[in-house]
Amino acid sequence: MENSGSPDNDQLLKRLGELEKKLVRLEAENTHLKSELARKDKIIAGLQQRLFGSSSEKLDPNQLQLEMDELLLGKPEPLPEPSGETSVPEEEKPSAAKNRRTKADRFPKNLMILVDGVTIPDEVLANPEDWNEIGEEHHDELDVIKAEIFWRRTIRKKFAHKADKTRPPVIAPAPLPSIPGTLLAPTLAAQIITDKYQDHLPHYRQSQRFRRRHGADIGRQTLNAWTHATARHLSSIGKAIKAEILQATELEVDETPIDYQAPGHGSVKEGRLWAYRDPAAGTCYFDWHAGRGADCLLEMLGYDEATNTIAYEGTIHTDGYGVYDAVASKFGLRHGGCLAHARRKFTDLGSAAPEVTLPVFLFIQRIYRIEKQTRQTAAPPACRELIRRARSLPIADELHRFILGEYKKQRPVSNCGQALGYTLNQWDKIRHCLSQGVLEIDTNLVENMIRPTKLGMKNWMFFGSLEAGMNNALIYTLLANCRAQDLDPEDYLVEAIKRLPPEATSDQAAALTPARIAAERRAKAADEEVA
Repeated sequence: MENSGSPDNDQLLKRLGELEKKLVRLEAENTHLKSELARKDKIIAGLQQRLFGSSSEKLDPNQLQLEMDELLLGKPEPLPEPSGETSVPEEEKPSAAKNRRTKADRFPKNLMILVDGVTIPDEVLANPEDWNEIGEEHHDELDVIKAEIFWRRTIRKKFAHKADKTRPPVIAPAPLPSIPGTLLAPTLAAQIITDKYQDHLPHYRQSQRFRRRHGADIGRQTLNAWTHATARHLSSIGKAIKAEILQATELEVDETPIDYQAPGHGSVKEGRLWAYRDPAAGTCYFDWHAGRGADCLLEMLGYDEATNTIAYEGTIHTDGYGVYDAVASKFGLRHGGCLAHARRKFTDLGSAAPEVTLPVFLFIQRIYRIEKQTRQTAAPPACRELIRRARSLPIADELHRFILGEYKKQRPVSNCGQALGYTLNQWDKIRHCLSQGVLEIDTNLVENMIRPTKLGMKNWMFFGSLEAGMNNALIYTLLANCRAQDLDPEDYLVEAIKRLPPEATSDQAAALTPARIAAERRAKAADEEVA
């Protein structure tokens, strides 16, 4: 006879119920841990992509189509290993000779040539009257003239009066130094600056090179002092460039962190290098601040505290940093957004949510393909505006509808939801860029202007002080404008230092900006060509 109500059975049933509850709890914890692990795997994959992956944002359409097919149909079976090598017909192999660049392609046409000597065959030397010269061939070796440092001396003759011995001797006044407070000639100053800020060679390495190559003991501190003295001498040109760029009707803006030494703080502090670019003229300007607040941007745009207005009335083109939106909204500025930043949000998702990322990539790629075509044809802004309105805007509106639909399906706090939300928040500003022809559709050009500062920071690591940041910003401004105007920076600095008087007026400084120097040289070349 069954004894279902025995104490042993009741205890077993109770124990079984506790185990079931514990199992449910463990399964829930296991599910949570798996999702957390997957989330961290995505973060690690994203960081690995940023650190070690390709930095290019270009997407291969064939790869996108392959991933889309895999999403819809599943991954194909792997192909069997080939049993042997497949031979390529000889006529289909690329010709190395056809792709090889000649000496004339790789070096400038105006490269100096020093003739070491002329060789004549022994037979001709023995009987020169029996031979006629019919041509010549050259044997060239690429060489370099080693740099030397030397004193550039101006001799000042001193004279005494022959008849009147009481008159003091006379001597011509000493010429003003090229850079006040230094022994620097313009060429050496230009070399020191371009070595550090263009070729990223810190002062301590330059000091070692002077000692090793020339036997000159020029310490790091001396080089640093000379650099800042040169920057102070050229500061009026920096002000002229700032005045140039504030005349732009459109202004690309970005900022990047750079550490600086702060005495008494115990370690370095983080400052911000703000970059401004005129997309029409290519003029660039760097501004240095200890922070990244709205006051930094307002100072550049000419904020008047008394009237609560700003002098700048054009369009700003930026990424999604909130300060830009706040300033533009408060002062009624037109505001362009960055399609590349929106795309990066989806790139950071990696392989997650391919049903969202792949269509987004395809839409954006179609827009960039149109931009590439207009750039290759050198379409003027008015023409580019017509092309964008006719071809790019319909694609963008289709992309917007897709993102709106997908955003409703996602949790706003999820990674995919955040990428979709960011794009929706920036959409009006992105669409503004696609509805006109002057602005680019992204801020990549102003970001590219910042890249040399990040490359240099790997070597010099931080600015020497908060005040030094302003001089560094000026030098980066000059070099960035040299690149924009296709000027050799060392050559430009030599000319600017030579022509800039110690107490330069605003007009004298404005005549020496890279844009004005480049225009002056183009006009001179055109006159010489006509003559």
